[in-house]
Amino acid sequence: MKSKETEKINTSGKAAKMAFGGVLTALGILLPQAFHMFGQSAGGTFLPIHIPVLMAGILLGPYYGGIVGLLVPILSSVLTGMPPVPKVYFMLVELAAYGIVTGIMIRKTNVYVSLVTAMAAGRILYGAALAVGVKLLHFSAPFANQAAFFGGVVSGIPGIAVQLLVLPLLYTALKRGGLTFEK
Repeated sequence: MKSKETEKINTSGKAAKMAFGGVLTALGILLPQAFHMFGQSAGGTFLPIHIPVLMAGILLGPYYGGIVGLLVPILSSVLTGMPPVPKVYFMLVELAAYGIVTGIMIRKTNVYVSLVTAMAAGRILYGAALAVGVKLLHFSAPFANQAAFFGGVVSGIPGIAVQLLVLPLLYTALKRGGLTFEK
């Protein structure tokens, strides 16, 4: 049987994770808006919506990372119109994968391997969701073809570089400051 002190610690951990998740969700909505001030292509180049979701997986684990990955594109689309419908549906798959995979991988390996694995898994699942949408559902949109998919991967290389540079530094700083949920 757990003591009241143990229950209090677990509850405060959940509350703290929820608070961090809320902050990262808000950042997932606001950060892309800052980048879009430099033009619509800035979002596709620097991938700012991905940063808070990947960080959620790293800091909060797969459950909260996945939730943040689902909430960010939905709320951002509803509140700001970006990502636009129907692209948001495919990004849901990608961003949820980012949060879940980084959350799983960070427990097993280092932050770089976690990020690269999550980025690969998210892009593969995004592509698979597009393929399903196009083939099975007869979905048609300018971004829903093989050339647009690979073009998006290539144009996002600067964003991937930023993520691989900034997120490990941020994670290390938070870890040194005792602001992670690791045991």
